[in-house]
Amino acid sequence: MIKSILEPFNKSKRKEVTMKIRTVAQYEKALLTIESLMNAFPDGENAANDSKIAELAKAIEEYEDRHAAMPMSLVIKNPETLPDVIELKMFEKQMKRKDMAKLLGITDTRLSEVMHGKRKVNMELAKRLYNTLGVDPRFILEKS
Repeated sequence: MIKSILEPFNKSKRKEVTMKIRTVAQYEKALLTIESLMNAFPDGENAANDSKIAELAKAIEEYEDRHAAMPMSLVIKNPETLPDVIELKMFEKQMKRKDMAKLLGITDTRLSEVMHGKRKVNMELAKRLYNTLGVDPRFILEKS
């Protein structure tokens, strides 16, 4: 069964199988497959499936990098925090965190700290969020 699920992703039957996910349907199927493989054996006794899991994980990661998958927290609700707004803007602009940091004129580390609540937004960053991303100044003041 597992082999039949993986078959559409395999380009050839060489020892080194390279998967490439091209469609949303393949992506969703890969997510379900990796979940079932990981749940197949309790307590991490998954040695037989480790290579398949690693290969699927790599293919999923490459697909997500190309398609900037929407964070589930933002699909369900409107952004309620400043990190949620920044994450939404990153999705809209199809940017990674390091690219967003560059756009805002701050380091990737600083943006990461803001996104994880380890650092507050200062006045300079608040101005940049407003001028660069169009974030409502009232929202910035209320949520900072």
